[in-house]
Amino acid sequence: MVPLGIAALLVAALVLRAHPASRAGAKQQGRVVGRISDAERAATFTFPPGIAEPDRQAILRAVADARPEAQRLIAAVDGLVDLRVAGTQAGVVGVTQPAGSRFVVTLNLGLAMRIHGQRGIDRLVLHELGHVVDFALVPPAMDARLDAEIPRGYGCEEGQTGACANPLERFAETFAKWATRDIGFGVDLGYKVPPPDDLESWGAPLDSLLKT
Repeated sequence: MVPLGIAALLVAALVLRAHPASRAGAKQQGRVVGRISDAERAATFTFPPGIAEPDRQAILRAVADARPEAQRLIAAVDGLVDLRVAGTQAGVVGVTQPAGSRFVVTLNLGLAMRIHGQRGIDRLVLHELGHVVDFALVPPAMDARLDAEIPRGYGCEEGQTGACANPLERFAETFAKWATRDIGFGVDLGYKVPPPDDLESWGAPLDSLLKT
């Protein structure tokens, strides 16, 4: 097991949850969807001082292992992201929060590693970065089209999973599956959202966001 600088490993439920901000809320925090400056595009993730090097490398590996199309989308928004590695509240593995014109992403890497090693970390990192891609790049009309292709699923635990998962989480979970080419079979991490019938074609429209 790769040593990770995380102390808190115990939670009651193994699900990914993001900050319950809306797309409109993200705009109100100082961002306009699709508007990223040249300086922001040229920048990359901000890590806190003193982050453990294995943690940093595990995050960067998750991005490097993603499909090229997802890497390009992340490269367009990574300059907006302040990454944090920390324990999270019970039932939460990752949190993405708008902060002014930026996004703070908090990752419980130790828990993700415990669930399923680097595969769990990949799913966590790309889920949370999927939120940033969504908030920063995806217009509402495209969001609606993409969401219509995602099956509603079954069950409704605590009003948050399966058929009750909200559109923000449905996008982020599907983005992570598309980015990793991994539908998550055997990984007890997520919102229990089934993948689209054609996961490859689901993500194809996202590439157009980099051509505008």
